[in-house]
Amino acid sequence: MFGIKVSETSQRCFIRLIEVFPSYRRMVCGLFDKSEFQFTKTQQMIIMTLWKRENMSLSQLSNRICTSNEQATRAVSQLVKGGYLTRVKNENNRRTIEISLTDKAKAIVNEVQQKALERIPEEFKKLDEQDAATVLECVEKVSKIFEKMMP
Repeated sequence: MFGIKVSETSQRCFIRLIEVFPSYRRMVCGLFDKSEFQFTKTQQMIIMTLWKRENMSLSQLSNRICTSNEQATRAVSQLVKGGYLTRVKNENNRRTIEISLTDKAKAIVNEVQQKALERIPEEFKKLDEQDAATVLECVEKVSKIFEKMMP
């Protein structure tokens, strides 16, 4: 398709990622109680993306979380108003605005991570140390590969 040949291994890899997504989503999404943290899913994605990347332009951010610039702009504006994000003009390109987390948002991420550890799903608690180490190693490798692939 479109002149790009995808290897059979890449195709199988992609299908497996699609297959594992529902299990991953079930385990992870249940950890975030909307009434407790008061963030929409888009806002959660923005905060967690900036947690890993420190700062990004709005275009980079909307691309990274797979949403429109308009939806990202609305979510970012609400987070800025709440004191969770800052917007600063890029010194090299004054037309670009860099978005980053405030200390308040970083404290929330730390709180969420601590609460997530308290809410580890029963299925995950059943992992023996060897399986947990294998999953950790694989997730770290996949994360590094995905980081290379993403803009």
